[in-house]
Amino acid sequence: MSNAHLSSGRKAQKQQTRQNILKAANYLVKNNQALNMDDIAEQAGISRATIYRYYSNVEEIATELILQLNVPDPDKLYFDFKDVNLSEAMKGIQNAYLDFIFNNENPSKKFLGALLSSTDEKLERGQNRITAIRNFLESKNLNASKDEKEKLSAIAVLLMGIEAILVTKDICGLTNEESRATLNWAMERILKGYE
Repeated sequence: MSNAHLSSGRKAQKQQTRQNILKAANYLVKNNQALNMDDIAEQAGISRATIYRYYSNVEEIATELILQLNVPDPDKLYFDFKDVNLSEAMKGIQNAYLDFIFNNENPSKKFLGALLSSTDEKLERGQNRITAIRNFLESKNLNASKDEKEKLSAIAVLLMGIEAILVTKDICGLTNEESRATLNWAMERILKGYE
């Protein structure tokens, strides 16, 4: 979105147009339709040129959509689980992210697709999850080297992201409940050596 464009002229009208673009994109995502500039423009009832005044590409729109969702807050998760044993805390953090994904599965998939097809090197995924896990593990008196903690962080992030849901549901054919149970089981097994 062009900040110069938003800060000039009729701000309220520009904010409304921006919201209309996001509403149109959200409608397409929720209805399992492709996210592209032509379809967003048609759904919003505006021209493609208008969309390009606000967003350079569809990846920016997908990023904006996911940021508007209620992504778990790493600081809140830390405080919620700081006094809980390692296994229960890690499963609690895992379940917070799994709940988010199950409640926002289509937008999460669209966001992942947009990031994977993007050429923008500044776009990153998983930073929220890795921050939550690293902060939590650093606070624990874990009998593990720095390298082991980093590997544990990486595997934990894998077990609580849209990537794991794609595998358990889309490839293995599991339900949400079966996916959660399987991913919780995997987390428990990995943490066994640290308790």
